[in-house]
Amino acid sequence: MRAGLGGKKLGGRYTLNEIRGNPSSLDPVRMNSKVEDDIGTNIFDKLVENNSKLELVPELAKTWDISSDGMTYTFHLRTDVSFHDDSCFASGKGRKMIASDVKYSFERVCNPKTLTSGYWVFQDIVQGANNYFEGKATDVSGFQVADDSTFVVHLTKPFAPFLEHLTTSFGYIVPREAVERYGKDFFQHPVGTGAFRFVHWLPDQEILLKRNPNYWEYDSSGNRLPLLDEVKFTLIKDDKTLLQAFLQSNEDEDFTIPTESFQDVVTSGKELTQQYAKYTLQHVSAMNSYFMEFLCTKPPFDNIALRRAMSFAVDRESIVKYVLKNAPHSIADHGIIPPAFAHYPIEEVHGITFNPDSAKHWLEVAGFPAGHGVPAITLSVYNEPRPMQIAEAVQRMWQNIGLNVTLQVMQSAQLFDGSEDGKLGLWLTRWYADYPEPENFLNLLNGRLVPKSGNDKSYPNSARWNSEPFNDLFYQAIATTDETKRSELYAKAENIAAFEAPSIPLFYEEHYRLLQSYVRDNPLDPMNRIDLKYVWLDK
Repeated sequence: MRAGLGGKKLGGRYTLNEIRGNPSSLDPVRMNSKVEDDIGTNIFDKLVENNSKLELVPELAKTWDISSDGMTYTFHLRTDVSFHDDSCFASGKGRKMIASDVKYSFERVCNPKTLTSGYWVFQDIVQGANNYFEGKATDVSGFQVADDSTFVVHLTKPFAPFLEHLTTSFGYIVPREAVERYGKDFFQHPVGTGAFRFVHWLPDQEILLKRNPNYWEYDSSGNRLPLLDEVKFTLIKDDKTLLQAFLQSNEDEDFTIPTESFQDVVTSGKELTQQYAKYTLQHVSAMNSYFMEFLCTKPPFDNIALRRAMSFAVDRESIVKYVLKNAPHSIADHGIIPPAFAHYPIEEVHGITFNPDSAKHWLEVAGFPAGHGVPAITLSVYNEPRPMQIAEAVQRMWQNIGLNVTLQVMQSAQLFDGSEDGKLGLWLTRWYADYPEPENFLNLLNGRLVPKSGNDKSYPNSARWNSEPFNDLFYQAIATTDETKRSELYAKAENIAAFEAPSIPLFYEEHYRLLQSYVRDNPLDPMNRIDLKYVWLDK
């Protein structure tokens, strides 16, 4: 360790785990999970970012201007930013990042040839994005390079959450040289401008990042960021094994306290028990909801009454209390938007709650009295302890109304791909907010993002649910700059979804994280953002 300014200590390795296992891709345009964003946040930078208080702050853009009509955004870029040193550059030394890199990166998000998962970020929002995606134009006309340090975006209409869209992984900036050098392998050899540079990825073992010595940012004490020398992401898939690794000091944090151990570690007052008192506990109401989704375009789940019946049959309170030992924040008795958004009128959203009589009634309305005649139902679930515990409990609840449901256990990457490709009928999932705006959750139900062909990938609306009354309210909301009015429109839209039940909300999450006592400046926010450039180890 080295002495730094402000009494901080520099250097060392920080080790943390990704319990979902291997990411599918470290190419920003193909990132569609929390695992990938956790790692990507430390390799790449964006024009704008959310800080630990989830406030919008500058990153690669020093400042920006928004036109009076809300349709033109002008970003004034930093001129002291370089890409990571890498052999993709002629000299092996990373070159300066300029506005044309922003245009290149954003156009990759709109290019179907990249297998992009992020087209929705710009679809119908940025001028020319749709034409480019459909092969009708050679570039996105709404992305303009004024000069090396000025990038301009023209929207098709006012879109209040636009800056928040740019804080997603699809806002990461990449160099053309790396994409062209590594080709199809760029997904496992990322190059960015972030605080850490990629070193290696050993599947099922670890992903190692090292300090970027040329990073542009300094902390408030005058230390050049990042303060750590290395970051190691381990890929332990069992939460009990992970807890033991933490207790043996092989991990610097443990984000997933096993359900079976939760009450041994955390008291009812959300403090550490005496046995674990030497560690640091962080907890916060999360922008994270657990729910099940139906494929709404094919039998049997194109039947609203069947979806409602299955939702009424789920005893969410029992799941939270007995299966999950009261670890979640609360049951999801409203919609999929969690109560972590201070200005969202969640009480105005009337969700489906446990009612066996209503479940049997809607099953009869669906044409399947007492479950007779229902086609085979499979619930797909990814192979993590918590989802498995939930799925097994729900499976038993559905048996109570005459539905025999088979569980299909999959790796998380397979489940995401299968749901987006329309190959699964029913699956258990969760959604972490990509940015702190309710629109991010409701966009999962945005019917205007559903592709015309059932064979095309549908993201983020994997349920392929499409309701024009919902769509109209949703699009009215995102064009409304007044936050209170926008939230009221969101709630009206969510009530439509709550009735038609394209998903079954289960519970709203509470984040808990154990830290070793020497970890400093690593706050836990409602999105559980993994931004490690400020972290230091007081060893």
